[in-house]
Amino acid sequence: TLFRLRYLAYDAFARGAGAAPVLFYCGNEGAVELFYNNSGAMFSLASRLGARLLFAEHRYYGRSLPFGAASFTPTNLSLLSIEQALADYAALLVALPNELGCHSARRSGSGRTLCDVVLFGGSYGGMLAAWHRVRFPQLTLGAVASGAPVDFYPGEGIQRAFAAAVNATYATYGRAGCASMLGAALASAETATEGQLAMAGVRPCAPMGADAPSRYAFYARGAIASLAMLDYPYATEFVGVLPANPVQRACVDLMAGTGGLLPKLHAAVLHFVNATGTLRCIDLQAELVGVDRHLRPRRGVDYREVAGDLGVRSWNYQACTELPLEPITSDGLGFYPEQSGKQLAELETNCAKRFSVRPRPGWMGLAFGLGADYRHHSNILFIENEKDPWHVGTASVPAVTGIGGTVRRHLARGGAHHQDLRFASPLDAQGVLEARRLVESTVRGWLQGGGES
Repeated sequence: TLFRLRYLAYDAFARGAGAAPVLFYCGNEGAVELFYNNSGAMFSLASRLGARLLFAEHRYYGRSLPFGAASFTPTNLSLLSIEQALADYAALLVALPNELGCHSARRSGSGRTLCDVVLFGGSYGGMLAAWHRVRFPQLTLGAVASGAPVDFYPGEGIQRAFAAAVNATYATYGRAGCASMLGAALASAETATEGQLAMAGVRPCAPMGADAPSRYAFYARGAIASLAMLDYPYATEFVGVLPANPVQRACVDLMAGTGGLLPKLHAAVLHFVNATGTLRCIDLQAELVGVDRHLRPRRGVDYREVAGDLGVRSWNYQACTELPLEPITSDGLGFYPEQSGKQLAELETNCAKRFSVRPRPGWMGLAFGLGADYRHHSNILFIENEKDPWHVGTASVPAVTGIGGTVRRHLARGGAHHQDLRFASPLDAQGVLEARRLVESTVRGWLQGGGES
């Protein structure tokens, strides 16, 4: 099937005509504009390097729909996979000399002319950038993968590590006692009755059943974890509308002097999912890929044009096939890894009902390797940020590994989810500034040395 894969290019900084390098962003689970507008550090870097910028859109997201409006049937979704997305980017890389007029003195093994390309990506896009170096190292000079949990699979105990990382962010960047209060509130949600949830202000979109407490607790964990992930020191509208330092704001709710634990927890949850005040109910039935969630376009985005910023249905299909610990939660705004046993079984059942597929929990580790396997690869820089609990997904990657020590992992103290890719701010922590300097020195080294594939 042939379809149009959309990309955005910017060449105002390019120097040296066709010889200018290309900073190539591997598009994530959404319309490409979202990542173009939230990766300002790439523009700053391109201006200093004299580079072009290219942001590619992922198949089945935004307008890059292989079957148009019919792309989301179970049959047509069968062409949505990580392997296919990586192949799309490989085909685009090979076409860049014709598309952009760029060129390099180096040639691929087949004698094909290429451009000097460094891959970038944040979150899932960072995973794709790293995996592209695993599968197609001959096409690029290196990859900067930010907030990219490339080793986050069932059976590794990663859920416990993730929960501990969330708790650590609240303990370090919230108020004194906030983390322990949060733990008590979540435990209370697990054992609450329907009546207690209703009295706490929980307004579900459908009648609550016997499993309402566990569903609400999962929904709440997704929201609370996402506040940690997105704990930027300034207000953002990247995923949802959030104030500066949202973890501290959630702790204000959790530590309020009066009221029970559940109302306090729900107030913190609503600050994430309903900052605009337009959410009339919370969709507990959509948890664990249960039902189709209403896709809410963000302000200023034409829903008909870009199919919403974050492609909930497409991503849930990917969670049902290759990434079973990363289903979307909290009304399409959060992510949280389900626990083993009952929740994984429910996910598998729901995937079969909705998409006629079942997760392949061992496939990605086999196809692309686990953290320790990056010793076999080259020229990948993993940048993780301390506040972001997803950094546990590269904890198994040694700080220095790979062929010739060219695969590195760096943790930016005080940073939130791929904050190093965002435009610089006077409020950025010193650790984020250090990470950006490391990125620039590493990319310069790859461009000057030509890279080692």
